[in-house]
Amino acid sequence: MKHSLSAAAAGLLALGLAPAHAQGGAPASGVTIYGVADAGVEWSNNGAGSSRRLVSGGALGSRLGFRGVEDLGGGLSAVFRLEQGINLDDGTLGQGGRAFGREASVGLASTAWGTVTAGRLPTPYYVAQSGVDAFSWMGSGGHLAITRSTDATRQLLPLAVSARFDNAVGYVTPRLGPLTFRAMAAAGENQPTIGRAYSASATYRNGPVDAVLAWARQQGADNANGRIDAVVAGGSYDFGAAKIFAGYTAEKNSCGTCTGALARAQGVTGAAASEFRLINLGARVPFGAFTAIVQAVRISDRSAYAAATGQRDATWLAIGGEYTLSKRTMAYASLGAVGNQNGSRYALGSGSAQQPAGLGGAGDHRSTTLTLGMRHAF
Repeated sequence: MKHSLSAAAAGLLALGLAPAHAQGGAPASGVTIYGVADAGVEWSNNGAGSSRRLVSGGALGSRLGFRGVEDLGGGLSAVFRLEQGINLDDGTLGQGGRAFGREASVGLASTAWGTVTAGRLPTPYYVAQSGVDAFSWMGSGGHLAITRSTDATRQLLPLAVSARFDNAVGYVTPRLGPLTFRAMAAAGENQPTIGRAYSASATYRNGPVDAVLAWARQQGADNANGRIDAVVAGGSYDFGAAKIFAGYTAEKNSCGTCTGALARAQGVTGAAASEFRLINLGARVPFGAFTAIVQAVRISDRSAYAAATGQRDATWLAIGGEYTLSKRTMAYASLGAVGNQNGSRYALGSGSAQQPAGLGGAGDHRSTTLTLGMRHAF
């Protein structure tokens, strides 16, 4: 359950002294404590390797957050958010052990002019991805599950662009009829593998229609040696009996200085670029407390490999379901399979828990993943 705290109680909370029953005065001001506890069991077979493991974030990343607002009058408010990722399988912090790796921001919100925040922020491109995904990140069918795996590195699609940036400033407009616009710019200070980054999005919501267009650019460490450009377009239409999703994602990576998950596909060298297209079509069909989910994804690889062996494409199919146990608790299941061709090495994880490096094995294999889990929000 979300707990609203007065400013005084929030100060005590920072000292670890706030009583559990502390309540805010005016509803416009206060601090909300919230979170997600999500764990699942995953069975995977990825060509040369297989695994059975407990995963954290099989549907949504486990987290603990603090969100605050202070009414300054005249439609203006001070706002902040501190959100840390938690690995529920071992109790450690996510995002590389950061105290508040999911978000750490402060800013001003105006009912007339929108919201400006600064700190560590998610990109509009990352936020937009969930709006075109029938699984909304969940299990082995959501976009976060796909991993391009080799023995040396992992590359994520469709999120080669970093999901969050330090040293960022973001702006969100107030709702302009059915439209909302978002923008973000970030410096590359103290991030040795990347330079400046920019992202923007436009969202249209009107009745059963929900559409989004988003763009992102992430430059190399010296802001000159290559960059990643990405765009996503799509959305959903709610027919009542079913909600249909469709999306198109394109990423081009010429960042010669980027390493790890941001590196170009293995075999792309020199000034050449990794280039991918991802098209997805899915649906959510409610049956009372149960919602069935299906999704098909086609990944087209247009990378400039030094030794061309054809288009290293893949087709990915997934089915799944969610069962609502209460307003805050949900059980989920998903089964995904990706078929590789022409030497591609895609593997499937579960939600935000991608497969470990080196599990991909030889190319042209079929990767299959089954996930069963539970999520509780508070």
